[in-house]
Amino acid sequence: MVYLDSNVFVYAVTHDPTKNKKAKEAANLLTAVEEGRTRGVTSILTWDELSWVVRKLEGREASLRAGAALLRIQNLVLYPTTLTVVLKAQELAERYSLAPRDAIHVSTGLITGEREMVTEDADFDDVREISRHPLG
Repeated sequence: MVYLDSNVFVYAVTHDPTKNKKAKEAANLLTAVEEGRTRGVTSILTWDELSWVVRKLEGREASLRAGAALLRIQNLVLYPTTLTVVLKAQELAERYSLAPRDAIHVSTGLITGEREMVTEDADFDDVREISRHPLG
């Protein structure tokens, strides 16, 4: 399994994969998860982030479709944001000066045993506990 940051889903939904290399890789990765060739895990917080970005860019209806599609991805583990996740996120935010949502993503990955994170967010490069893999 691999941890998928919310920007993987955002790229897949908001960019044209025929014109954007990162969007194509994101779409391919999500297809691999859907087909069971790759198992992915993400925080339930990803639903919020994806829905919010799509709502800002494309409106309410597109946001609802994107959120619903995320929730239907087969073989994708949507991990809850529990107190344990937030306590670990607090520790990571203090240690690495991460933004709260970024800390929740790292914490979720670590708690689920995922040390490989697919993300475009370079803020994760300093986090020693994980290995960041950008799209494209």
